[in-house]
Amino acid sequence: MPQPLRKTGESEMLTQLVLVVGSLMAVVAGVAVFYVIKALRGPKEPVPEDIREIWELTKAIEEDPQDAEAYYRRGLIYSERRAYEQAIRDYTRALELRPDFALVHIDRGIAYGETGRLRKEIEDHSKAIELDPEDPLPYTNRGVAHRNLGQYDQAIRDHNMAIELDDEYVLAYVNRGVAYNEKGDYERALADYNKAIELSADYALAYVNRGKNYIDLGDYQRATADCDKAVELDPDDPLPYTNRGVAHDMLGQYERAVQDHRRALEVDGSLALAHTNLGVAYANLGRYEDAVEEHTKAVELEAGYARAHLNRGAAYMELGLLKEALEDCRKATKLDPTDATAHYNLACAYSLLRKARQASESLQRAIVLQPGFRQDARVDEDFDSIRSDERFTRLVMGL
Repeated sequence: MPQPLRKTGESEMLTQLVLVVGSLMAVVAGVAVFYVIKALRGPKEPVPEDIREIWELTKAIEEDPQDAEAYYRRGLIYSERRAYEQAIRDYTRALELRPDFALVHIDRGIAYGETGRLRKEIEDHSKAIELDPEDPLPYTNRGVAHRNLGQYDQAIRDHNMAIELDDEYVLAYVNRGVAYNEKGDYERALADYNKAIELSADYALAYVNRGKNYIDLGDYQRATADCDKAVELDPDDPLPYTNRGVAHDMLGQYERAVQDHRRALEVDGSLALAHTNLGVAYANLGRYEDAVEEHTKAVELEAGYARAHLNRGAAYMELGLLKEALEDCRKATKLDPTDATAHYNLACAYSLLRKARQASESLQRAIVLQPGFRQDARVDEDFDSIRSDERFTRLVMGL
């Protein structure tokens, strides 16, 4: 008897990109910053060190309004605190005072990127390159911006240039690996991650990303091993836990997947990705109500999260809540019109509601995006109610 297909949803993994922040001493650090609050003897409630630095820099600016470095340093602190608009204002003032201050262009570019202004980010990194063409840092940062725009070839060219300037630049290899991975060139991505690990054997980020790449290659055992290593090196990063959970899911080890996604959420309960991955693991165990709860948390945390809507819709279908399923599947296709699975699931929902015309239209979109869905539809029992409809028959027969 035909069985329903494509309704359990899909897990999702995350590769980490590294934007590098410049500094006055040309020392670079990753964007993720951990704040240390130092206890002071005076106040009952200690003042964070970075706040004290902001006060001191503000005083310095009041004493010398032409101090470009003070504006820059205060901008860096605002960036670390994710107060990007304040950071941009300070960076801009620093550049008004010193137009040739290349590092400020780099860091303002990052702030623009964090606020979604990717074109302006690219402009700033390009200006930094113009001012100092021998510095590999703005090339790899500009490459990240191009990747975020889906411009993978431009991203790869920028990372190539960074590596040409410094063939031991680990971050450039990792970031180029991400661009290759998202372009679907998994072998080249693997080569880049291998090189990064060769250069820096204790770099957790490279293991996280290589593990994700192994999942894309279908090598789940190696993926698990890389995630294990990443957890060993950085147990406070939630990504290797949830990526390892995806690998367990793909191996049919659903209970272990649940454990890993829960562990990721213990580290960071606001990670929408881990919530929806946990939802998928629950669905694979037949725990559809729990799955709906996790996907709902993901949607609440990240508005516009297409995959969470897709997966919640799949869980609703399993629960027989077809109107809710239809709403989520529609939302998923609007948020990501290129997701073939979303269109397929929408077709299933329409069919279960006996809406043959809409089901055929959605299925046609799914097949255009992923031709293999034609064969799936032939045997999927979700389409039994419209199987005699001429539009459906012609579509699945390829007529």
